[in-house]
Amino acid sequence: MARAMNYNNAVYRDLAKKFSLQAMIGPDETEALLTELLIHCFTMEEAELALHLPMFYKVDPIEKVARSAGRDPGEIRPILDSMVAKGVIRGRGRGYALLPILPGMFENVLMEGDDTPWHREFARIANRLYETGYVRKYLEYPTRVVRSIPLGAEQDMKSTALDPDRVEQMIRSHDLMAVLNNCQCRQARHLEGVECRRAGRLDGCLAFGSIARMYIERGGARKVDAHSMRSVVRDRIGMNLVFFAGNVAAGSANQICTCCDCCCHMLGQIIGVDPGLIVSAPKYRAVVNESACTDCGRCLPPCNLMAHSMEGKRHRYDPARCIGCGLCARACPAGAIDMRENGGYRKPAADFKRLAVRIAPSKIMAVIRGVFTGKR
Repeated sequence: MARAMNYNNAVYRDLAKKFSLQAMIGPDETEALLTELLIHCFTMEEAELALHLPMFYKVDPIEKVARSAGRDPGEIRPILDSMVAKGVIRGRGRGYALLPILPGMFENVLMEGDDTPWHREFARIANRLYETGYVRKYLEYPTRVVRSIPLGAEQDMKSTALDPDRVEQMIRSHDLMAVLNNCQCRQARHLEGVECRRAGRLDGCLAFGSIARMYIERGGARKVDAHSMRSVVRDRIGMNLVFFAGNVAAGSANQICTCCDCCCHMLGQIIGVDPGLIVSAPKYRAVVNESACTDCGRCLPPCNLMAHSMEGKRHRYDPARCIGCGLCARACPAGAIDMRENGGYRKPAADFKRLAVRIAPSKIMAVIRGVFTGKR
C-alpha cells in the first residue's frame, strides 16, 4: 500500500520531472517505470534532498544544498553520502549532483558487481526502462558521438593484429590504462538470470587517460600495462565483440566498450535505428563478392549489427548496417568479404569539446541548452 501511494507522491512526481529533462537524457516524466526506479533508488528523505541537487554537469557544495533544502549541513551529509555509496548520485569532496539514469546511475550502481536483492531489482527496472526505447527520441538528428573500431590491421583486415590508427594508437598514446572489473550491461542481465552469449560479465570496458584514473581511484577497474591491454583486446576480438569508443582522437582520454548484441543497451538502441544516427561513418566497410559467396552463413553469428542475414538459403547483406568492425571478414571461409576504405569516413575530433562543436546543430544542442538553462 505504501509503495502504491508513493506513485502519487508529489516528491517523486517532481523528481521524475527533473529526471525527464533533455539535459538528463531522460524518459517522459509520465513513464511509470521511471517513477518505479526512483522509488527504488531514493527513500522519501533522499528524494526530497535530491530535488535540491544540480544536474550532473556541476556539483554544489553541501552548504548550498543545505540552504536550498532548509536543513543543517551536518544533518544531511550522511544522507547524501549514503546516496553516493549506492551509486545513485555523484558526490563527496567538492560537492554533490544528480546523475542521469544511463549513462550515469546505471553504471555507477552496477560497477562493483554487487549481487543483492536491491541490485537485482534495480537491474530489472532499469533494463525494462531502457527497453522502452526512450533514448531514440534524442536521435531525431545524427549525433555520431561514438565510433566503431576496426578490429584488423589496415594492411590485412583478416588478421587479428590491431589497427595501428585505432586501438594500438590509443595504447601507445597513454601511460595510464585500465580494464573495468565488470561490464555493467552484462551484470544487469546476470542479475536477472540471463548470461551473455559472447562474453563474461567480468569483461568490462577499456579505459584510457583520465577516465582510467577515475575508475581506478574508485576501485572499479584494474590498472594494466600496454602488453596486458593488447592481450585483453585480442581476447575480446576472439569473442566477436564490437568495439565502440567516443568519437575522439587516440590521444584523448577515452573509453572503449566491447559490446555484444544480447546485453549491451547502447548496441540495442543502435540496432533499433539507423546505425548512422549514433555511430560515425566507419573507416572501412564490408564488401561482399556474391559470386564467391557460398551462402554458408558463417558471417551471421559474429555480426552484432545484423548486417548479414539469410533469406531461405541465400545470403543477404545490408551495407547500411555495417559499422566496419571486420568480424565477418575474419569468419568467412570462402574469402568472399573484403574490408574496403569508406569514402564517407571522417577523422575523429581531437577531443570531446571539439566533438560537441562538430555535432552541432542537432538534437544534442537542445540537450546542451537544457544543461545550462534547466529547461526542456
